[in-house]
Amino acid sequence: MIQTLIKQNNYMDSIFLMRAGKEIGQLAGIKKAVVVMGTELNKTVLAEFGALDDRTKRAGTNDLIVAVDADEEVLDAVEVCLEELLAAKVKPAEEDKAEAYVSVQDAAEADPDLNLAVISLPGEFAAYEGIKALKLGMHVFMFSDNVPLEDELEMKRIGREKGLLVMGPGAGTAVIDNISIGLMSKVRRGRIGIVAASGSGLQEVAMLVHNWGEGISQAIGTGGRDLSKEVGGSTMLMGMDFLKKDPDTDVIVLISKPPHPDTMAKMFEAVKVLGKPCVIFFLGGAPEQIRESGAWYASTLEEAAKLAVALVRGEAVEQGDFTATLCRELEPVAKREAALLNKSGEQKYLRGLFCGGTHSEEAVLLLQDFLPDLYSNLRFGKVRMLENRHISVKNCLVDMGDEEFTVGRPHPVMDPSILKERLLQEGTDPETAVLLFDVLLGYGVHEDPVGTFVDTLQEIRNKNTEAGRYVSMVASVCGTDLDPQNYAQQKKRLEDLGVLVLESNGRAALLAGLIVKEAAGNE
Repeated sequence: MIQTLIKQNNYMDSIFLMRAGKEIGQLAGIKKAVVVMGTELNKTVLAEFGALDDRTKRAGTNDLIVAVDADEEVLDAVEVCLEELLAAKVKPAEEDKAEAYVSVQDAAEADPDLNLAVISLPGEFAAYEGIKALKLGMHVFMFSDNVPLEDELEMKRIGREKGLLVMGPGAGTAVIDNISIGLMSKVRRGRIGIVAASGSGLQEVAMLVHNWGEGISQAIGTGGRDLSKEVGGSTMLMGMDFLKKDPDTDVIVLISKPPHPDTMAKMFEAVKVLGKPCVIFFLGGAPEQIRESGAWYASTLEEAAKLAVALVRGEAVEQGDFTATLCRELEPVAKREAALLNKSGEQKYLRGLFCGGTHSEEAVLLLQDFLPDLYSNLRFGKVRMLENRHISVKNCLVDMGDEEFTVGRPHPVMDPSILKERLLQEGTDPETAVLLFDVLLGYGVHEDPVGTFVDTLQEIRNKNTEAGRYVSMVASVCGTDLDPQNYAQQKKRLEDLGVLVLESNGRAALLAGLIVKEAAGNE
């Protein structure tokens, strides 16, 4: 039975909604739970859940809605849990040793040295606070998405006039003066600067740079819409100019999908006058255009980091076919894994589940000409679109962080436990040869991501052993030794279950593809 609670005029941020949904969902007798604000977009989630009735249809944007699939007698426990969560949310600031202000204006008056505002509000309200922060002389990091285009244009116009960065809307990661912002790993300070229209792409390059002994001066997230024709690369160009003038930056890395041609032309003109070595990773971008601008072309996120590290160290850089080199390195491992698969030939497909959007797109880029019958929920590259995002077909790569999965629900970076059902579904499918996934660490993400689904991986192992099968499990862990989750421990817990953990997303994707190809050749 679907039961609903509505708390009128109780606006709560996305972090609270995610936590409440998780804790209520763990109550005895609850099959499923969803906690959302009453926006029109969230009502589509309620409809899918079966909770859209006359009451929830009338709910307003500031009304808090809890819907559970449970018997009616459980509703009292749900209400008690919700009231406890709400009470904890409004506890006095002195109890959690943090200052609390009701507005950006109040915060600025209390501390005139504040120069960065981090904003995570529903898109329809975010720009109002962003513009206030800009007028008070603050840079803006806007985690919020679904911000109207005209609001983004206005914020970035004000930012340009005042010389202030507007990172976002939809910015997920940044590193400013050695402070990790958003869902970001902790990295050491160094001399490599990044400007990226990609959250997981920025994190992966910064993580690899750190793990190879170098560091990051500044890493500026632009938001995914910045490189569109309408926005024109406003933050990307400002970020490039900041790094150009920054005496602590020696090498610059640019990361994004290919920009609109008009925006790309502006970027290439800016690259020509940077006066510093520049590495560009455009997902699927033309190498010739990048090289003609004077920049170094990277075919993967790992290659972008490798080139940046070599350049900052003053080492000679030779560019060849990076992916071909990786494939040669990975081939012996792929052969060993393929030999363990069931000899019936039934196990023949790759199933990939990703938390990082750019990770899923990079996997598509590397595998689209490598594997036949490649399906995805991404409208990217040469894949075929899934008819049903919940059911994989043949070789399949699924971005589990896509909006179609996360509206009204936690992003899997914040709550990886939502992957459990899909991991089990794919990992126990008799046709699955390789289960590929990524794990993201850092501030703002789950405190123990592997711990949320390690029991599921063990169940996959057990069920396949009972069925006389072996499934190859391949993963990448995007994080550093400075992250609060303990990188080495997260990696070891996966390896103890026989998961092959690779140092980059690209390597993991290529190894997974090679195992499937080797298995096909063994039939």
